[in-house]
Amino acid sequence: MFLIVMFSLRIMGKKNLGEFQPSDLVSTMLISNLTSIAIEAPELPVLYSIIPILLIMCFEVFTSMAVRKNEKIAQLSQGKAMILVKNGIINQQVMQDLRFTVNDVLEAIRAKDIFYLEEVKMAIVETTGAVNIYTDPNAQTNIKKADIPPFDVISDGKLKKENLILTGITEEKVYKILEKEKTDISRVLLMLVDGNCSYNLTVMEN
Repeated sequence: MFLIVMFSLRIMGKKNLGEFQPSDLVSTMLISNLTSIAIEAPELPVLYSIIPILLIMCFEVFTSMAVRKNEKIAQLSQGKAMILVKNGIINQQVMQDLRFTVNDVLEAIRAKDIFYLEEVKMAIVETTGAVNIYTDPNAQTNIKKADIPPFDVISDGKLKKENLILTGITEEKVYKILEKEKTDISRVLLMLVDGNCSYNLTVMEN
């Protein structure tokens, strides 16, 4: 059951793990459930909970030792850090592999008080699912920031009219930008626009 649950969590994706490694989270869940059995069913021998918990502890120690000694086992059980954004450009393949949505990416950078994608030199998704960001000092200096930060006016090929109102840009202006960039709205993964009508456009990869 330990292996099945851990494998299931790995398949579900890193963003479901929070700050835990898969094996840590599985151990915590199983130990919690086994402990509750002893509390909720006092008529059962306490060894029914103690022995499985000790086995899980031993398995966790064994797994930790194996991970330290073998890199392949480490990657299999914990995965590896992946670069989600590089030089302000979203790696769409990594986003797909991690099952991140456009909103997930934007929330991750905004959580670090970053609103302009161009400021991100590198965004790395760690094995725990946490997103760490290294900002580009040159971009931070050169960007002329508006009073209203960038909002996604197009996301996954769909126009977000509520964000048009926030940024003060018209729908007609958006389509003119798309015409200038020689692309169609259905092919736009993300379009960010700030209060100065400065935009950042990411087209879906084929």
